[in-house]
Amino acid sequence: MTDEMSKPNFDENDALLSDLLKEVQKWEGPLAGGTKLGINADKVDSLFQTKVNFGNPRDRLIRLTENIFTDSGTELDSIYKQQMQQQFDFYYMTLTVALSPERGARFWRLTCELDFSPKGSSEPIITSLFPAQKWRSVMNFGVGMDVGLNGNLNWDVGVDSSKLAELLDLIPKDIKANVTSKNNFKAFSAMPAYQYNLGHSEILTNGEGNSTCYWRIQDQELQKIGTAKFGIVFKVPKGTESITLQGTVWAEPDLNWLTADIRDVFANLSENLKQLLKQKNEAASHFSRGDAEKWELNMPKG
Repeated sequence: MTDEMSKPNFDENDALLSDLLKEVQKWEGPLAGGTKLGINADKVDSLFQTKVNFGNPRDRLIRLTENIFTDSGTELDSIYKQQMQQQFDFYYMTLTVALSPERGARFWRLTCELDFSPKGSSEPIITSLFPAQKWRSVMNFGVGMDVGLNGNLNWDVGVDSSKLAELLDLIPKDIKANVTSKNNFKAFSAMPAYQYNLGHSEILTNGEGNSTCYWRIQDQELQKIGTAKFGIVFKVPKGTESITLQGTVWAEPDLNWLTADIRDVFANLSENLKQLLKQKNEAASHFSRGDAEKWELNMPKG
């Protein structure tokens, strides 16, 4: 998986897909009898109609306190305890992204980028992110799990006791201590009943210690992801009443799926479209579907 990232221009993507749909309809129309969309036009239209949307970050924005961890049966790390008392207010947020593919549209990569403001001395600092690549084997196991924060503001996972032994045999040694049965789960429950519907994903995450972060999830069956959940722990200087959050998310289509039957009309397409489609998934971001939002968030007091 590459670490290179360039945010798409959604207006340009819409215009490009519109041009592709018009050209395919024009040249495929006689082949399809002119009465309905041909197979290629239908694929382009299904991609055009696919929606990718953010949920509301206010839905599960929670201030983290010492009492929250005490009540969950875990002791907060002394450094974070001191920071909570003297320097920072800590918050947890679950942000969702819904991918709603139309009529069999297929995707292979989802990228979500977040940018917290203001910058400078009042800049929010990201402490911890979920999911990350090291959790891939647990997520790919395909069982429901409780995802929570331990006293180090890192992630613990609880699964049904009947599945625990099998799971522990499959996961890396460095996270075994963070996986337990739901009956013995002692952590602040950030994402209860978390379910991951993909099976062979690569997950790239970056941003801890900064005010921007991103996830990139790559999977050949990405369209099955449904609603993706991203967990973020961040801190702001004490006295901060509000912050600004900007989010951009995009899903890149599988161009092998899009162009599988396009040979009948390919030669008649414009040179720009032909050159892009020849690049397959290297050019998929030019046809991606996505969402960009900006929120002003008032920080919860309790």
